[in-house]
Amino acid sequence: MKYFGTKNNKDYGFYEEKFDNSIEITDEYWAELLKEQSNGKMIILYEGNVIAVNEMEYEKKNGIWEKLTKENAEIKQLNIQNAIRKNEILAEMEEIDKKRIRALAEPVLKDDEITWLEYYNNQIQTLRNELNQLNT
Repeated sequence: MKYFGTKNNKDYGFYEEKFDNSIEITDEYWAELLKEQSNGKMIILYEGNVIAVNEMEYEKKNGIWEKLTKENAEIKQLNIQNAIRKNEILAEMEEIDKKRIRALAEPVLKDDEITWLEYYNNQIQTLRNELNQLNT
């Protein structure tokens, strides 16, 4: 048998010995939970049971796990995707800024109509517009 719970009221884990407020689970169920965890799920205490869940379907509020509605789960997923894209945009802007510095020092035409600086400024503006849309 294994025991799931917290001894310090914040960090949950599995233990060999029983303690106050711990939940007893079989060794077989413990192995299933660990397998689920290795497949990307997280182990939580939900309504008195130890379960493995998809992180996008649950949220911890005031120290208690709650199952999200489908709509809230989609919002959570979208927020994560937006945060990732924002970081990508900022990294792209940083790289383009390096190129703009060189374009200032070497004012050369990219083609017959536009300088490299104008070209990079247009790229930055496109990224800024996308970033602004993600922030709204």
